[in-house]
Amino acid sequence: MEHQELKILIDRYTSATNEVNRRITQRMNEQVHQQLTTDQFSTLHYMYKHQPCTSSDISHEFSIGKSAVTAQINRLFERGFIRRNRDNEDRRIVYLSLTNEGKELMEHAISKLYDVLGDILTQFDQEEVESFIQKLEKLVQILKDNGN
Repeated sequence: MEHQELKILIDRYTSATNEVNRRITQRMNEQVHQQLTTDQFSTLHYMYKHQPCTSSDISHEFSIGKSAVTAQINRLFERGFIRRNRDNEDRRIVYLSLTNEGKELMEHAISKLYDVLGDILTQFDQEEVESFIQKLEKLVQILKDNGN
């Protein structure tokens, strides 16, 4: 592939991903997580699927610093969405899990998420959706393999 062709593809990729991210975030904010920021929703969604977990787990999953995770966890804790439990053998380890209020919030939000994304994905046929998701998963694996 020539340099100019690669440049055009990169411009198309960045333009498309930026536009998709903006529009999906806008819909999600309107429909799904009016009470939460996008990052808070992502963190609670991760916790919903992987509880109990630690702040290190969250930091690793989203490739963000522990201080940013701690600040976010503190805000979610203050709002009553998560609880903290110290490990009995190593008091430095704090396990995070959702409170009943946090679970209810996420169950409602996940239902709305399925509605929003379902409306979008049903505009493609099954083969297109499968191919698209496989390519996204391949991109994720390439990025992980390259340490990004």
